[in-house]
Amino acid sequence: MQTTLRIKDHLYRRAKARSSALGQSLTRFFEEAVEERLERLERRGSHKVVLPVSTARGSAMSHEELKRKTAEIDLADDLESLK
Repeated sequence: MQTTLRIKDHLYRRAKARSSALGQSLTRFFEEAVEERLERLERRGSHKVVLPVSTARGSAMSHEELKRKTAEIDLADDLESLK
């Protein structure tokens, strides 16, 4: 399939240079990049999200604390996917 994409100039230049250095077409370079991104998203989507739960008595976790803990879990998942 053929399509037209709008790509920022600096990204296009970097991708063109890297694909050339790898000896592959720019089309193949972009196909591989999209495949990798989709696989990463699919793997990430299959993980169950475990929210931190406190057994302490008192007020519920604040919104900011929940966002911070969720970001920590996301970072841990991202680091795990790089292994």
